[in-house]
Amino acid sequence: MSRKNDFYLFFWGGLIMMVVGLFFLSQKVTVTSTFWGSGFRMMGMNVNSGLVIVPLIFSLIWLFIKPNLGSKIAMVLSVIFIIASLIQSTRLYIQYLSLFDWVVMLVLIFGGMAFIAKSLLMK
Repeated sequence: MSRKNDFYLFFWGGLIMMVVGLFFLSQKVTVTSTFWGSGFRMMGMNVNSGLVIVPLIFSLIWLFIKPNLGSKIAMVLSVIFIIASLIQSTRLYIQYLSLFDWVVMLVLIFGGMAFIAKSLLMK
């Protein structure tokens, strides 16, 4: 087999393995969010989820009253703060798996990644 055929074999085979493994894993993971429920923890304090909107409101008022660089930076930081709080309040739970299922998923995912890396590092 030539080097070009080896590249395609390892790359596409690894990609298919990785996608199948990630698909199996995605079928066993439950995603929940507690953002609008009890809030989230930040720097050891429990912050109500509605309080992350307050900096956005102040930065919007500041932006409409006096649009300058500071108001735009405050707006961007408040949006980043809201996105970070959403990510922090997201919980991932893996459902019950047998050891065999877990090992098959890990072999498919990381074996596929290894084949992709091998194909990309071929000379």
